[in-house]
Amino acid sequence: MKVKNNSAKGVTSNFITGAFLLTGAMFAVKICGMFFKIFLTRIFAVFGDDFAGIGTGLFSNAYEIYIPLFTIATAGFPVAVSRLISESAARENFREVRKIFKSAKPFFVVTGLICFLIMATGSFFYVKLIEQPYAIYSMLVLSPTIFFGCVASVYRGYFEGLRNMSPTAVSQVIEALCKLFVGLGLAAAVVFAGTANYQKTGTFFGMTFESEAEAVNTLAGISVAAAIGGITLGSIFSCLYLICKYRKSRRGIPQEYYLKPIERKESERTFLLIFKTAIPIGVTSLVMSISSTVDSAIIQHVIYHTAVENREQLLRCFDGALNHTIPAIPTPENPITIHTYLFGCFSCSLTIMQLITALTQVLGTCAMPNVTTAFTKGSKREIKKSIETVIRITMAIVLPSGLGLFFLSYPIMSLFFGGNVAVIGAKVLKIMGLSVIFIAACTPVCSMLQAIGKISLPLKFFVVGMGIKILINYLFVRNVNLNIQGAAVGSLLAYIYIFFGLFYCLCKHAKVRPNLLNCVLKPLISAIICCSFAAAIYNVFASVMFQKIAVLLSIAVSAVIYSIFLVLLRTFSAEEMKIFPGGEKIEKLLEK
Repeated sequence: MKVKNNSAKGVTSNFITGAFLLTGAMFAVKICGMFFKIFLTRIFAVFGDDFAGIGTGLFSNAYEIYIPLFTIATAGFPVAVSRLISESAARENFREVRKIFKSAKPFFVVTGLICFLIMATGSFFYVKLIEQPYAIYSMLVLSPTIFFGCVASVYRGYFEGLRNMSPTAVSQVIEALCKLFVGLGLAAAVVFAGTANYQKTGTFFGMTFESEAEAVNTLAGISVAAAIGGITLGSIFSCLYLICKYRKSRRGIPQEYYLKPIERKESERTFLLIFKTAIPIGVTSLVMSISSTVDSAIIQHVIYHTAVENREQLLRCFDGALNHTIPAIPTPENPITIHTYLFGCFSCSLTIMQLITALTQVLGTCAMPNVTTAFTKGSKREIKKSIETVIRITMAIVLPSGLGLFFLSYPIMSLFFGGNVAVIGAKVLKIMGLSVIFIAACTPVCSMLQAIGKISLPLKFFVVGMGIKILINYLFVRNVNLNIQGAAVGSLLAYIYIFFGLFYCLCKHAKVRPNLLNCVLKPLISAIICCSFAAAIYNVFASVMFQKIAVLLSIAVSAVIYSIFLVLLRTFSAEEMKIFPGGEKIEKLLEK
């Protein structure tokens, strides 16, 4: 493995290149996931809507234990490994890098094995609890994914710590492709083979059934397990790829780096350091997860009582978009209530907003080792340059994205959902467009604080911020005129507090004052111009063509306009421009 350049130029180049790689991998994973869900549902739907509904439900059941177990098993630890390894690598202390990795790996293996056994054995009790015996097949097939996912995490943390994002990106794509092609192939094979055998003999896969309903449910359970088999195989192949990559990469580190005198640390001390670094990061994720669950419960509870007490006034707030036949209290004829419908619209808006936060999570992953490297070397110039690069690219993404959601809230909602869901969701998405600027920007800033050694500081801000969010949501959602939109306002105010608090602490503890003109103001000016054009272009196109085509064209044209203004305003340095595709030619044109 080639040893990364630790100069300021190298830090910038590695960050941007890593961000491109992980962003490309993320898009590939999202696209594969989307097609997987679409085609899996269609495979099931060949045999009727009932079969499709059963299959989709069983697929969701499989993840109900997996997600919390995997979160607990990996929360904070890959990030801790990445940070400590990047710190040692900055000193060219590869003996310590190897020790950190070797100390961390047994923990990940044991934790993964324990969580795998908990899920495998707990599945038998869980299916009885939810009274869904046919979910057992998929849950058992999915359980090994926890083990291989944990092992893969430590290898990803190792490579990310060395600022090599390629193995992480490739391993994620391997998982996605196996999920899409192997998973769908196995599911289709099971469904068609099982159906054909049952029609001929009344049995399939050596099993007999007392009724057709039992056969359909069993076949649905096995076919979902087959689809999940692609996910499990993907995690195995991904893990094997990372192991092979690690073994090959060790041979590329100059032997003299292992011979440098270092401060020796015992394995127990190294593990304790990993643990102390990981716990605050993991607790921060846990706080956000718990607060999100509590927040959702409070929003639905308050909206329910608002609908019961002020139903007519609440209906008038949506100008006919909220169906008057939907009851405030569930009935046998109509179990869907106003509060459930409104929360569904809120969730649809949240799904779109989370596409932007996923992008900045990639930036946070790349920012951690790069800022750690600069901070460890102690060069104020490199620290400032590294932080400015992260902030500038973050703002270049979140500002046009957030303002785009604000200016084009209804067209974007109608592009994905349509109907009254788009009308109601657009009201929420307009506010979310502003809040996502601060929500998405928090992730890289949080990573940079952790990179300079302030591991527990983000936790303090998030605890207070989530408290503010829950309180404001409770107060604002109770207002009939604000109703579900009040939840978006709560997020906006809470994350404004968190972002500015974290940003102030970053500047204070890193002892740098970023150039806000280049980092924030220039992207903001470009974003405002771009989104103004987008709204105007959409209004023109929507009058002469289909609305969905008008939305896509307006976004595409405004993206070009945004790129032009970023270049004209010299938002990125000449060095940074050369890293972007075609950037060197653009820079030469500007110099003429």
